[in-house]
Formats: sequence, C-alpha cells, structure tokens
Amino acid sequence: MPLVGLVFYFIQRFYLRTSRQIRFLDLEAKSPLYTNFLETLNGLSSIRCFDLGAEYKKRNETYLNTSQAPFYMLYCVQRWLSVVLDLVVAGIAVGLCLMAVLLRTHMSPALLGVGLVNIISLGENLKGLISDWTKLETSIGAVSRVRAFSLDTENENKPDEINSVPEGWPTNGNIVMKNVSATYG
Repeated sequence: MPLVGLVFYFIQRFYLRTSRQIRFLDLEAKSPLYTNFLETLNGLSSIRCFDLGAEYKKRNETYLNTSQAPFYMLYCVQRWLSVVLDLVVAGIAVGLCLMAVLLRTHMSPALLGVGLVNIISLGENLKGLISDWTKLETSIGAVSRVRAFSLDTENENKPDEINSVPEGWPTNGNIVMKNVSATYG
C-alpha cells in the first residue's frame, strides 16, 4: 500500500500542476471573448446602423473558437486522469486477486469480498478527491489574484479625497437645460 500511495501522490501532483496551468490559460483565453461580447452589446445600435453584423459575428466566432482550446485540453487531461486512476485501481484489483489465489488457504472469502468491493469504490473516490482538490486550488488561486490586484493597484483618489462625504451632502440639486435639441438620423 505505501507503493500505491506513492503512485497516487505523483499522479495527483502531476495532474494538479497541469490542471492549474490549463485553468489559467482558460481564464486568459476567455477574457477577449467576454470583452468583445460586452463591447458588441454596448455598440449594438452602431453595428446595426453601419451593417457590420457579419463582421462582428465572425469576430465573435473566432474568439469563441480560441477560447475553447484550453477547455478541450482540460477535458483531455481529466480523461487522462480517469484512465490512469482506473489502471492503478485495476492493478490493485489484480494484485488482490493474485494474493487471493496464492493465499487461498489462509484468506477468508468474506475478507476477499470486502476487499474487492472497496477496490471498486476506490477509483471513484480518488477521482472525486482529486477533482475537488483541483477546484479548491483553483478557487484559492482566484482569491490570491484578487488579493494581489487589490494590494498592487494604486489608490486613484487624490490626497484631499480621502475624507468621507459630509453628512447631509448634497443639500439640494437641480439640472438646468437651455436651448437643447436632439435628433436621430
């Protein structure tokens, strides 16, 4: 079992590092897509006015295709993890069956049954543990990026703007419009 634990440790370590990097690539690849989508929504009337819908559709499709590449890589890495964990669990099952055959006079059939049932659930439990661990690390990475952003970004207030607004401010307000005309053309 210590050898199996060591194998799982190295599999988990490789997967977590790879998965973390691919998730960062995924975040970076989606940023232009989201930015373009928001800009398209904000300028929708201008796009329609100048009949640029086909150009923006093509641009959105390009950004969408580019943003999906890291997602597909992440899916492939997750399938790799599934196959490797299943192979290791299958190796454990073969080892247990080999031990059962070699030690058939010294081993209880009930213990063998319990061992085989536990091996069946071991693979699924390990996949769940590693995927949950990866999600936790990804979330911690997001919190770390937000914290770094808040610490590294300079305060945009001027030195005299650090005080709070006086109570009761503003006491009154109004808008005056003179000689205003608006047209749509």
